[in-house]
Amino acid sequence: MRYSFKADFFKALSHRLRIQILDTLRPGPLSVGEIKEKLGSSSRPSQQLAVLRARNLVRAERSGTNDPLHGQRPGDLASARAARQIFDNQLVSVRTTLEDLRREG
Repeated sequence: MRYSFKADFFKALSHRLRIQILDTLRPGPLSVGEIKEKLGSSSRPSQQLAVLRARNLVRAERSGTNDPLHGQRPGDLASARAARQIFDNQLVSVRTTLEDLRREG
């Protein structure tokens, strides 16, 4: 069960637009329209927001027609930060390897 939960969490983060949505919500709550505006007119965040809601990574605050969406809770944010740190470490490793190859070539 524990590994299923972890796998589902990372599946929720496995889509580019979902990650962009979470980054957009990091400073504070936004309506779906505001999210769409920040992401660009070609993005359609509704389906991806549904996935994030299902995994409790975003939540709506009922306050009228433009319900603001909130990002992760503090515990979820720590998990997302850990995932981002792993990703950043991988990028540093790849960059270092490429720089070494350039110097050798």
